[in-house]
Amino acid sequence: MEILTIGRSIFDLFFPKRCLNCDSVISQDNPLCVSCASHLPFTHWHLDKNNFAYNKLKVLCKLNAAHSLLFFRHENVTQKLLHSLKYENHPEIGILLAERCYSELKLENFTGIIPVPIHPKKLKKRGYNQVLPYAQTLSEKFEISLIEDVLIRIENNPSQVFKNREKRLNSIQNAFALTETPLDGHYILIDDVLTTGATISTCVNLIHSKFPKVKISVMTMACAI
Repeated sequence: MEILTIGRSIFDLFFPKRCLNCDSVISQDNPLCVSCASHLPFTHWHLDKNNFAYNKLKVLCKLNAAHSLLFFRHENVTQKLLHSLKYENHPEIGILLAERCYSELKLENFTGIIPVPIHPKKLKKRGYNQVLPYAQTLSEKFEISLIEDVLIRIENNPSQVFKNREKRLNSIQNAFALTETPLDGHYILIDDVLTTGATISTCVNLIHSKFPKVKISVMTMACAI
C-alpha cells in the first residue's frame, strides 16, 4: 500500500490533475478548482412551471414540471463539464452534479426516474450512458425507483449539435421505442442537456401515446440559453 501511495504521489507530481475550466492544478477528487466551482452558473430554478425549461418544452409536449441545474453556453464551464462526462470517461461529474441538485431540490411523490437511453453502439463505444450517474445518484438520494427498461434507443442518429429545432425533431421522431413495461403514476424523465427540446419531447410524447394518463416531469443537468 505504501508503494502504491508513493507511486501515486510521483505520478501526480509529473502529471497533476488540472481544472477543466481554467487549467490550474487541483486535487484528484475534483474536476474544478475552488474558484471555478464557486462560479458555476446554477439556474436556481425550482421544479415548477415558472422557469425557462418548462416554457421551452410546453409547446412541444405535455409535462407537469421541468428543472435544469446549470446554464449551458458555448465554451462555458458547463459545456466543459458535460463534454468531459460524456466523452472523456468521467462519470463522477454526473454524481457530483446530482449531489448538488439533491441539496437544492425536494423531490416527493414520484413513482420513478426514467433516464433517456443511448443507442447500443454508442453505449459500447462510450462504456456508459452519461445520464445514468446523475439519474442513479438522484434515485438513491431521494429513494425513487430507477426505471431503465421503459425507453430504448433504436436509431443511432448522428450528432444534433448543428441542427435547428425543426431538423432535430424530424431526425429524432423515430429514434426511440417503448418496451412492454407498464407505467402508472408520476415519473421524472432525465437527460443531460436541454437544447431545442427535440429529444425530451419525443420521449414524453412517445410515453403519452401509450400511457396518456401518466404524469411526466423533466430534469436535465443543463439548459442551453
